[in-house]
Amino acid sequence: MSNSELEKNPSINLDTGCMERLADTFESSAKRWELVVYPSMVAFVVLAVYGFYLIYTLSRDVHNMTLTLTTLTISVDRNMNDMTNSIRTMDHTMVKLGNNIGNMDGNIKSMTQNIASMTQNTNAMATSTYYMQRNIRDVARPMNIMSRFMP
Repeated sequence: MSNSELEKNPSINLDTGCMERLADTFESSAKRWELVVYPSMVAFVVLAVYGFYLIYTLSRDVHNMTLTLTTLTISVDRNMNDMTNSIRTMDHTMVKLGNNIGNMDGNIKSMTQNIASMTQNTNAMATSTYYMQRNIRDVARPMNIMSRFMP
């Protein structure tokens, strides 16, 4: 209230000591709030800057990961074509190998038959050799007797 209002209305009596105490109380309360609010504002700003830094770093890492995945996709695509061609070549080679193994199987069967025939012939030769030895022994006995008489 202004002084002119006090002069017009004498019933309002302001105690100047009461007003000073109110002002002092308000001022001390404001200082206490300043002790809480200003550090809180500084902490909020620090946290906001740190949050921005984290989001910026995350977005940069996601960007780098996207570039890496793109490069990897291109490399895999290129290598996949080379690998497909190599597998086709390997498939043709395996077919030829299978055919050759089939031919080898036929040749081995023929060899087995020939070896069986050779075994029979060798057994026949062994039997003939045995009989030749026996016949030579039979002839040699009389020759030994005759050689005693011969000079």
